[in-house]
Amino acid sequence: MGVAFRYVSREWLTVFAGLLGLLLAVGLGGRFIGFLQEAATGRFTAEALWLLVAFRVPEFVQVTVPFALYLALLLTFSRLHAEQEHVVLVAGGVRPRRMLLWLLASAAPVAVVVAALSFVVTPEARRLYADLSLEQLVDSELDAVIAGAFHVYGEGRRTTYARAVDRDANRLEDVFMAERDGPVSVTVWADTAQQHRASESGRFLELSDGLRYEGVPGESPYRVVEFARLSQRIDRAPPVPLDDARRTASGELALDDPRQAAEWQWRAAFPLMCLVSVVLAVGVARPAPRAGRFSRLLPGVGLFAVYYLLLVFARDFVADGLLGTMPGLWPLHVIFLATGAWLVARGR
Repeated sequence: MGVAFRYVSREWLTVFAGLLGLLLAVGLGGRFIGFLQEAATGRFTAEALWLLVAFRVPEFVQVTVPFALYLALLLTFSRLHAEQEHVVLVAGGVRPRRMLLWLLASAAPVAVVVAALSFVVTPEARRLYADLSLEQLVDSELDAVIAGAFHVYGEGRRTTYARAVDRDANRLEDVFMAERDGPVSVTVWADTAQQHRASESGRFLELSDGLRYEGVPGESPYRVVEFARLSQRIDRAPPVPLDDARRTASGELALDDPRQAAEWQWRAAFPLMCLVSVVLAVGVARPAPRAGRFSRLLPGVGLFAVYYLLLVFARDFVADGLLGTMPGLWPLHVIFLATGAWLVARGR
């Protein structure tokens, strides 16, 4: 029995590790490209890019692990059935119920890790990600300027351009700035610009040797001012606050509030999905006679996708008050666990 258990465990864990690495590489790679595009437009500084990616890793792992676990078990048991190895295991005394208990015991540590990510690590990472994003949004308008590129801020109200950027001296050269305040347009050209921060009065940009144009586009005359030195205060509209429930520590969530209760149940859903996916995968994996090893892949993935999407819809319904916090998301786990148990019994 021990040999059979080690053999089956080694098979599905190998597939699980490969799938998890592949899915994480695809997911994080796509998000990293998105961050690079935002950094290129001046949304983030280069120094913050890697931190932002790191703060997203726990959430990507938390979401990816249940699907990778389910897919690994589905592929492994489909192969065991197709190559008649499952028959040999049963003939050797490995009953389906005992095999299912083995698999649940193997998947339990994975579910514990996912629970730790979901309840502890991911909320903290979201908070750090939100804080860094807001800090970049509020404080790094000029820090994020890239030489030779136009940067648009304030929902299109302000545009900045610099031919050269000296990070060490915090200095811009050949600067162009355009800003609209209602119908009035203000355009500034300057040879150099340097940013100054004052804790009490805010942030200022000191422009040197330039021209300032102010007026209404299409109308004349424009007011033109030539200056040797011009200090311009840089104020930005406060950013839109992010959803607090997603960043709140699990122990601080108020379960009587629909939105926070939905968030708590959503966090609990991921470790539960790991355990339910074991039963589902074993039940779905049995192919029809003379069918190929991948014949159950498409319906199996479809069933898991339905499971996940129903959880997403139920979470939104609970958060919006359209569905009570009790039963909330819990019946879905029971339904799909019962479906998997029925498929396992039917396969016997």
